[in-house]
Amino acid sequence: MNSKLKLAIDDFITKEMLSGTSLIMTVFGDCVHHHGGIISLASLIQLMSVFGLNERSVRTAVFRLVQNGWLVSEKIGRTSYYRVTESSLNGFTLADTKIYNFNHKEWDQSWDLVLLSSLDIDNKQILKKELEWLGFASIASNVMAYPSCDKLKLQNLLLSQNMTDQVVIFKAETLQLWQESYPTVKRMVEVNWPILELHSRYEKFIQDFREFLNLVENSDDMDAAQAFQIRILLIHQFRRILLKDPNLPFELLPSNWLSLNARNLSSNLYQLVVFAGEEYFMQFARTSEGFMPPLHPMFYKRFGGLKVEEMDA
Repeated sequence: MNSKLKLAIDDFITKEMLSGTSLIMTVFGDCVHHHGGIISLASLIQLMSVFGLNERSVRTAVFRLVQNGWLVSEKIGRTSYYRVTESSLNGFTLADTKIYNFNHKEWDQSWDLVLLSSLDIDNKQILKKELEWLGFASIASNVMAYPSCDKLKLQNLLLSQNMTDQVVIFKAETLQLWQESYPTVKRMVEVNWPILELHSRYEKFIQDFREFLNLVENSDDMDAAQAFQIRILLIHQFRRILLKDPNLPFELLPSNWLSLNARNLSSNLYQLVVFAGEEYFMQFARTSEGFMPPLHPMFYKRFGGLKVEEMDA
């Protein structure tokens, strides 16, 4: 065990006051999801103990996740097992894409506008929340917008919510009528999307995990438990930012935007800890059939491709 790493990890966990519920979701997304999607409660209790969560905290957290429809429990004999529900699978898939597979296309100056005035109050709140998940923001009363959205994702969202006949979708274009208009558009984006908040969060993330990267690169005695801790903490914090980041075109963002810096840091650090962390996870993770099944092949495509030769476990 590396003493400097232990001090840094313990200090980080103490200062961040991490949510057990959210942290367990990260373990499911980063580890369990690509090993068949089911794990025993006893395994979770063992794995989460390295983050300072006791048995009671883990039981409470998974109970809440079941109540909220994210997980479902199965009992075989005296042992409880948890897996991702079918209804939440799409959320896990979208999060997986946002975290590990960067896709940023050039902007074509167009906007997609969704008119919500035909919806009742309850459905309007539901759809607004789902559209925000896709990066949309309210730019006027009953109007949500996004620059050049993914049409398939928008279509699937409306189909899943049975709202295809309740909303109107427009296509708009940014017109450069005079030279000064572009900064005005960027100010509009800054007002309606959480640009300043995200910039601050990216700054803190880079500061925190640059220290971890330096410690890991200069360590020859990092153990598997520490690798697992860093791997989960990294993805947990990165996920929390990315799920708030609408992934807007760079043309609409400040020139010092830090998302690419954060992604590069995440990719480099993840590569250094992923397989040692995998060794620790596999040591304790169990299903009703015993040991976890092998990783899904898609796992190795994370961050542009993991170096499989580094996996000795």
